Amino acid sequence: MTLLGHGLAAALYLFAAVSGWRPDAEGLARRWVPRVIALGVGVHGLGLYGMHLESPPVPLESLAAALSLMGWLVAVAYIGALAFAQVRTGATWAAGLAALLTLLALLGLQNQAAVAAGGEAGLWSHAHVLLSAAGFSFLALASLAGAGYLVKGRALKRKDSASRSPELPSLESLDRAVHVTLGFGFVLLTLGVVSGFAWSLGREVDPWTRHSAFLLAAWCVYLVPVGLRMVSGVHGVRPARGVVLGFVFLAFAYIGIRMLGSVA
Repeated sequence: MTLLGHGLAAALYLFAAVSGWRPDAEGLARRWVPRVIALGVGVHGLGLYGMHLESPPVPLESLAAALSLMGWLVAVAYIGALAFAQVRTGATWAAGLAALLTLLALLGLQNQAAVAAGGEAGLWSHAHVLLSAAGFSFLALASLAGAGYLVKGRALKRKDSASRSPELPSLESLDRAVHVTLGFGFVLLTLGVVSGFAWSLGREVDPWTRHSAFLLAAWCVYLVPVGLRMVSGVHGVRPARGVVLGFVFLAFAYIGIRMLGSVA
């Protein structure tokens, strides 16, 4: 159930992403791609539930489980963002990111021997993983909206033909998406950092690993776009560029360090 759910979800996300990139996909993207993503969310949820039915269960603290949760939350957050901003035509970007994270998780689940979470897993560990993954997912969407804003703005300045690339939402919708997803993502990331330190202190171990140090540094980096967009009310290129650069650093801090095996 675990591998099947993740495989089908990745296939649905990929189908949504590829369909949205078709030259004649304007009508399809508006009507069907978000629905395919929503179907992928449901199937992916079954795969996540299947991880807890394994014997022993796949630890939520493992990298494969965290990547799977991030991919699922990216898709969930996008579906939720449709209620706040007109970003329906950005579905292919969200689907592509969800597919990438889910495929990486699927590879990890296939190659990883199941290891019991042991006695160290508890409330704080689960809170840290869930909150951090949720924050990562919202900030990933913020980076997509920011990248879309930069691409759209450059295309409008050059008066590029819309037929050269998939249709993007309006600049106003993308700016609104940056505002909403950055706000949710930064709050969740903050709670994830705090709960991570609480988890380490509860186990009476040194909380200052390379992973936690880089994650805290990423949080500090995000103070710049948060200050620009949320506090000063700046719109446009500067906060858009900030969320893109911030996410590059966050992805390295959250995933890259762990994949390099540098977590203490």
